[in-house]
Order: sequence, then C-alpha cells, then structure tokens
Amino acid sequence: MEVGAFYLPSVGRKHEIVAGMAGKRTDLYQRMLAEITEQVRYMDGHGYYGAGFTEHHFHVEGEEVSTNPVMLDLYFGLKTERMKFGQLGNVLPSQNPINLAENIAMLSQMLEGRVFAGFARGYQPRWVNVLGQQVGLGTPGTGSDYEELKRSLFEEHFDILQKAWTEDTFNFQGKHWQIPTPNIKWPAAEVTRKYGRGINDNDEISEIGIAPPTFEKRIPDLFMPFATSERSIKWGMERGIVPVTIMTHLDVVKEHFIAGMEAANAAGKNYKFGQGMAMSREIIVADTDAEAEAIAREAGSFIWNNFFVPFGFNAAVAAPGEGPFDPPACFETLSDRGLVIHGSVDTVNRKLEALLKVLPVDYFWMFIYNHMPQDACMRSLELLTEKVWPNFTDKIGAGAARARSAG
Repeated sequence: MEVGAFYLPSVGRKHEIVAGMAGKRTDLYQRMLAEITEQVRYMDGHGYYGAGFTEHHFHVEGEEVSTNPVMLDLYFGLKTERMKFGQLGNVLPSQNPINLAENIAMLSQMLEGRVFAGFARGYQPRWVNVLGQQVGLGTPGTGSDYEELKRSLFEEHFDILQKAWTEDTFNFQGKHWQIPTPNIKWPAAEVTRKYGRGINDNDEISEIGIAPPTFEKRIPDLFMPFATSERSIKWGMERGIVPVTIMTHLDVVKEHFIAGMEAANAAGKNYKFGQGMAMSREIIVADTDAEAEAIAREAGSFIWNNFFVPFGFNAAVAAPGEGPFDPPACFETLSDRGLVIHGSVDTVNRKLEALLKVLPVDYFWMFIYNHMPQDACMRSLELLTEKVWPNFTDKIGAGAARARSAG
C-alpha cells in the first residue's frame, strides 16, 4: 500500500480565518508554503508516495487556496527528491484539456516523472460556473442538466488528455470538441512535412500534438477524487483510474469496491477486492488520546463543517437511508463515523487495523488540513511514520525511502 498526503492548503490558522479575508494575506500564504515545504521534505525522506492538491478559485476566506495545483506541484516537487506530486484533482469540465495535458507533461519533464494526475467534476458554482461559462456551465448552473453537462465534459476532456499523452499527433471529434478545427491552412506546411507531422495534401492541419511529451512518454498514475457513486467508480476502474473514496459506511464502501472490481475485471484487469482503489481519511496522532482529540477538534472539523457540509459533503459519513444534510455538522459526527481517525499510537493502530482489514486499498491518502499548528502536524507525521504506517506497509520508513530513490 502506498501512502500519500492530500492537502487542502489553507491560509491562516483558525482564528485568522475567522477574522476574515485570510486568503488575501501574503504573510499567511508564505507561511503556508514554508510549512508544507517542511512537511513534504520530511515525507520525502521516509518513503511516502506523494502529495496532491485540490483546485479551487476565489477562496478569499482562506480555507483552500489552491488556484493552480500544477504550480504547487512544481514548487514542492523542486524542493524534494523522491515523492510524486499531482492534483486531487484538476476540475476537468472547466479546464481546456489540451492546455492541461501540456501543463502536466511539462511538470512531468521538470520533475523527471515524479508526477501523478487526478481529475474531478467540480462542485462549487461560485467558480465552476464563472470559469466554465464559455463551455455552457454558467447556465443553467444547477440541476440535472447541469450535472449531466459536467459529466459529459469531464469524460470527453479525459479522452482528449489520453490522446494527447499517448499519441505523437492526434485528431478528435466529439460532442464538445473538434480537434483540429477544419480548414486551417498552414503557411509552414513544407517545413512541417519535413520536420513534423499533421499536414494533409491540401496544406491544412489534420492533426496536432503536444510538445514536450510526458517524461519518457509515461502516462502518470491517475486518480479520481472523490468517487462517491458506483457509476463513477466503474467508469474510472475500466480506464485504469484509481477512485479515491471518502465514504465511511462499511456496507456502502464494500458495494462500491465490488462494483469497481467487477468493472475492472470486465475490462481485463483481474483485480482482487480493494485493488486499484484508494481511500482518504484525516489522521491525527499524538502522545495521548486526549491530546490527539484536542488537536483534531480544531483541525479538519473546522474546515469540513464550515466549508464542505453546505455543499452536501456529509453524504460521505451518511448511513444508508440518510441524506447528506441529516448527520449533524459537528466533530463528533466525523469522529464517530470514522472520517477523522485520531488518538495515541496504540489507538490509531487499532483503528487502522480494523479499517484496512475490511477495506484493503492500494493507496491511502491522508487528508492534511494545514491550518492546524505546525508543531502538532509534524509530531503527528513523525508518529505515523515511525510507529503506525510501518505496521501496514513496507513503503514507509527511512530504508523504504532509500530503496525508492535507488529504484
């Protein structure tokens, strides 16, 4: 099992966010960069798989300032040596898929392959509708037609990304895109015939290709956060994308895992239960249960209950028959239902053992809400690295990091 960090790069501590407009403060943004740098450098030396960042815009509140995850990937990737960096994820419907394919390919070259890529459909209309208005996402802006348009754009954009990464030059005809557009006369047709590709007999562009390709033309590891429906999980597993679940009810997640396994195997992959799947939880470890709980109460719970629950994210902790707004928006809900795992080393080991025995996964993404105090975050990482994760994976530890680097 690989273990990575899933960051929601908050700007400001809780009291600074509560004071208002924390996202506009340079001092807080610079502190965020410095603190995450310390965290990923530590993980880089101890065998962690990688770190990923969300894509969100206009977060002047400070809760998740990650306007361009690819730029964050490059920033932290250049400060490390072994870990992979990527997006969890880029919101495909509102992106230009060719530009995104180019950007991730450049990132792959600059980090010499230490990249992964993740894609999501997007859920925040404040920015998805504004940035996606030219592809129809501005209106109607809500409802079933809007959701179906996002799904349609997501799937077509993914197909374009795959062609851009796997073919030297390509064309594409879809519902939303025609690549290239017709009748583009190319003044440098003879030059392209000699040194390139993609010209027809009428000196028109027939295909395009991105340059540079990904490092050694490898497709990055692919992830899909957050996969909350069987339809999405099956679609991803059929295509070699690793769905990332945050659902906590064991019966629901088991059904999702089985559906994903069956879809993967129908596509010829011969997966076992849990193979090709990922899970994300917030984990906070301290020297005592009481200390860990005190930290956890002021960590992810603050962001989750203020900035996720209004969008229906408590569906992740809902039991069968409950709606997304039925579970109380409080720390106890997240703790009792297992979205946040907190405690001493012994307590967290017991909780993870019980969880992973029922739901084995190939990837475990640790939710890290970095508005929590840096010393508490670093202590939690140290305890996880030294006394927890080695019980569940041979990837974590100083020796594992050296082996990964040598490989």
